[in-house]
Formats: sequence, C-alpha cells, structure tokens
Amino acid sequence: MKKNKLGKSDLIVSEMCFGTLVMSPLQANLSLKEGQNLIEEAIDCDVNFFDSAQFYKTYDYFANVPTYKKNNIVITSKSYSFEFESMMEDIEFGLKSIKRDYFDIFMLHEQDSTLTLKGHKPALEAIIKAKEQGKVRSIGVSTHSVTLTKDLILHPEFDVVHPIFNLEGIGYKDGTIKEQEDAIKDLYNGNFGVYLMKPLGGGKLYKSLLPALNYAKNFSFKHSVAVGIKNKDELLIDVAIFNNEYDDSFNIKLNLKEKKLFYRKELCSFCYNCLNNCPFSALSKGDNEIIIDHSKCNLCGYCISNCENFALRIM
Repeated sequence: MKKNKLGKSDLIVSEMCFGTLVMSPLQANLSLKEGQNLIEEAIDCDVNFFDSAQFYKTYDYFANVPTYKKNNIVITSKSYSFEFESMMEDIEFGLKSIKRDYFDIFMLHEQDSTLTLKGHKPALEAIIKAKEQGKVRSIGVSTHSVTLTKDLILHPEFDVVHPIFNLEGIGYKDGTIKEQEDAIKDLYNGNFGVYLMKPLGGGKLYKSLLPALNYAKNFSFKHSVAVGIKNKDELLIDVAIFNNEYDDSFNIKLNLKEKKLFYRKELCSFCYNCLNNCPFSALSKGDNEIIIDHSKCNLCGYCISNCENFALRIM
C-alpha cells in the first residue's frame, strides 16, 4: 500500500488508516480476540496506521498484538480531558493498556473552536510534556468544525490534524464542503500532517462505498484516510480500493445497508444522559421514550457510551 510522510512529523503512514471506532464496544463490539485478529490481518495487508481513542475503549485490542508487529505500526489516540493531570493520566493509561512505551500521535479529541482550544490549553501542555518525555511523538487535534479546520493554520503547536471529510458534508459543523476542502488544502500545504475522518459519513454513505472512499482517496491534499472497519471482508474491500484493485466482484461480500441508530424503549431507564451527550442534537424527549432525528444523527456512538442499559445501538 502507498505510504506517505505525515506532514512535518517523522511518521510514515499507509494511505488507508484503520479506524477502530466501528469495531469498538460502542458499535460492533468485537471480542478481544476478534479485534486483535482483525488488526493483525490489516498489518498483513500492509496497513500500518491505526486510529484509536480513550473514548472508544479499543486499547485492549492492541495489547497482545506481537511486539515485533506492534512496534512497526503507527498508533494514534485522543482524549477529551481538558486538565493537565487528567490528560497525563489518560496517556499513561493508554500506554499501559496497549503495552507500548509511546503513542505515535496523541490528540485533543473533537475540538469545536479556538475557544475550546483555549479551554484545553492545560491538556495540550500535558501532551507537550509527554512528547518531551518520549511518550508521544507527535501532537494532534481532531475536529468536525470547518471553521476550526480553517483556523488551525495559525496553530503550529499541532503536528497533525484529523478533520471530518466526506462527499456529502455529513457531520460538518459551521461550513460547506468547498470551505472544508480549501481549509484542508491550506493545512496540507502548510506542512501539517492530515488524515481524514468519516469518509463514509459515520456509515450513512455505506451504500455509496466506492464513490465515497474514492472521493477521499483521490483528494490530493491529505496523507491518509481513516476508515472504520469491523470485519475481514470490509478490510479486504477497503484495501482493494486504496490499492486500485477493486472490481464489482467484491460487491457480493458486502451487505450494503445504511447504518442507523436504534432505540429499545424496554431497556431505557429515562436518565436522559444520551440527550446531554449528543453533539448533534439528534435526540429528544418524547412521551416516555427517546426520539431520534435520523437526519441529524452522525452515528458517532457517543450516546451509546452514556447509556448504561444499552437501549441505543448502531446497526
């Protein structure tokens, strides 16, 4: 698979990045063995770039990957912490969990604006400190905001940016597809490492798999594209697309259905934590039930992680 140098970092990454959110307990909920096997199969396919997060609960999938393999891949993670001590704790927890001495990239997770960046300054200082200690190699930030993607050109403290990017603008906050393309182009030309997120719109573009992935893959101003994967068939098809080896025979292996968020009222305790933790205002109170506005739902799974009874599930 094609490899690219990730901007001003020293990292060399595969053009396809394996996104672990889809196989996580928030979505497909693969067993530890299934998850580890899938990661190793990706490595065997020459994928060397893996995206994780404290929030995804996917660290354990990496724990028992053989050291000779794990030390030859790029593992990135991110945290919502906004305080120095809690961010340091998150980094230490992650390293202990994946059984490695460093993260190749550690990021501030899902920042909305320069204002939230200011609020996370102590957490950023913790990542900088961890980099000085050799526990982090590059510093990054992820965002769904087009405005922040534009503004990050003025923040050289970040080595890597992980912006949302898909052909229909699904999940974009405060901006258009063209504006996001231009902002990412500026970051790329400014020598930031750029790896794109949600090329399938969180699963909403799954029925348009080939054009959706090709849109991201063929966008010149990026180094890699993170694709969520939950089984071997998806892995092999995604790899074939990025290797320009895809043909229509692959279609028979796919169940091309649009993913949706489902709600089971009988499991709901009506704590409404899901409403308070939906970043897209897709959930609302009904008459003794939760109402889902599928036009707003980005299938991020954040509501699921705040539902103790698993009344919500992406399928």
